[in-house]
Amino acid sequence: MAHETLLTIFIILAAAAIVLQAFAMFGIYMEIRRLHSDVTGIRSEVMQRLDPLTRSVTDIVTDTREPLRTVMSNLVDVSRTLREGTNNVDAVVDELMDKCRLQIIRIDQTIAGILEKIEKTTTTVQRNIIGPVAEVSAIVKGVQAGMNFFLSRRRTGHASEVPQDEQMFI
Repeated sequence: MAHETLLTIFIILAAAAIVLQAFAMFGIYMEIRRLHSDVTGIRSEVMQRLDPLTRSVTDIVTDTREPLRTVMSNLVDVSRTLREGTNNVDAVVDELMDKCRLQIIRIDQTIAGILEKIEKTTTTVQRNIIGPVAEVSAIVKGVQAGMNFFLSRRRTGHASEVPQDEQMFI
């Protein structure tokens, strides 16, 4: 009997658990239905509020599409113009640099020519002016030395009258 009582209690407990499980499933089903109706209500409410917003955004996008195309086209034109302008500026700068290089070369050649002419002039002055002046100066010094010699002899002639003893003391 103990087995039968235990088996009966087990069956009663299993039946009660199944009944409780059925009630829980029914409760879950009812909650899911209520949740579905709430979600459907919220969805319709959201759709009602989003439809005007969606239409406004669509209208804005539609209205701005053509001006945006125009702006993009203008930006492309401006970009192309800037690129061409930059190329022109580069060409002008390159040409200016070439001209500056040529002018620097010309200035260098001019300075080299002037220095060469100064050197030639200095050489010519030394050869044609300073050389003859040195020769004239040498002649003048020679004449002066000769004159000094002759003039000093005349003075020495008067001095010879002084006795030699006196000359020694002087």
